[in-house]
Amino acid sequence: MLSNLPEEVLYQILSNLDYKSLSRLSQVCRTIHQFVNRDAVWRKIAKELLNTGITRHGRDIYPHVPLKERVKMSQNWYNGVCKIAITLKWKIKLLPWLQLDGDALFLSQAAEIGAYHLRQDRGGRHTRNLVAVFSGHRGDVCRFTLTDSHLISGGSDGKILVHNRRGHGRVELLGHNQEVNCLDARGGLIVSGSRDRTARIWTSSSTVPRDTVALYDRVWSVAISPALRSQEFN
Repeated sequence: MLSNLPEEVLYQILSNLDYKSLSRLSQVCRTIHQFVNRDAVWRKIAKELLNTGITRHGRDIYPHVPLKERVKMSQNWYNGVCKIAITLKWKIKLLPWLQLDGDALFLSQAAEIGAYHLRQDRGGRHTRNLVAVFSGHRGDVCRFTLTDSHLISGGSDGKILVHNRRGHGRVELLGHNQEVNCLDARGGLIVSGSRDRTARIWTSSSTVPRDTVALYDRVWSVAISPALRSQEFN
């Protein structure tokens, strides 16, 4: 009888089975079921599968979750059905910045930002319609952010452009002398960070910075707190 074999021999036999065979074997009887459910039985299989919590050095990151369940979850992910739909495609090899606002997708490409209306046709396929283009930079758009009324973009030309989302007007904010890497806007304030090692704070009613913060390296990210009481620069 299989259950009468020494555990060391059982482990050696079971190590040659795949996860499907182990699952079927666990249904033979209660004794075999209890043995097969041990983590030691599934460890070899778990090391070879994706995202089971077993590192390549053999350390178990999630010891509180049975390995059999993690193997099952990994296989469900691997064998899952995935539908891929290409919404936009172009040949220029640039990394875009994008933001979704309701059913409108804003996407930067080179020196322009396109606004696309997204919808599904009767066949369930995604279609898009270009409804607006925001331009004005002399170089690539590095980053942009949205408010309810404006689109604010920073470019490699050092300029910040405040576009009216409901019209064709725009305002230029001049102050940075290198590319604008990051932006945030809230409550009439705009915060920007640049490769020129400065972060600048602007108001919606002025084209010059209200404050300038000198830093020791280029600024990669900025954020305005929801309470409008502080700004953070990284």
